Amino acid sequence: MATIPNCAKCNNFVPATDPHIAKVYSGQCTKLEWPYNINIPKVDGIEGECGYYEGSGPAILK
Repeated sequence: MATIPNCAKCNNFVPATDPHIAKVYSGQCTKLEWPYNINIPKVDGIEGECGYYEGSGPAILK
C-alpha cells in the first residue's frame, strides 16, 4: 500500500464538487504546484510527502 498524504483533512484541499470529476478525483491541492491546482486521484492519491500539509490529524496515512 502506498504512503500518501492525508489530503482530505488539509486546509489546502478543495473537494471535487462535479459528480463526474468526483468519480475519479477526490479533489484538488491548491498549494503543491501553486499558482496551479493539482487534481488528486482517488486510487493512488499523490506520491510521498507534499510538505504543505496544514490540518488536523496525521499528515501521512499508511
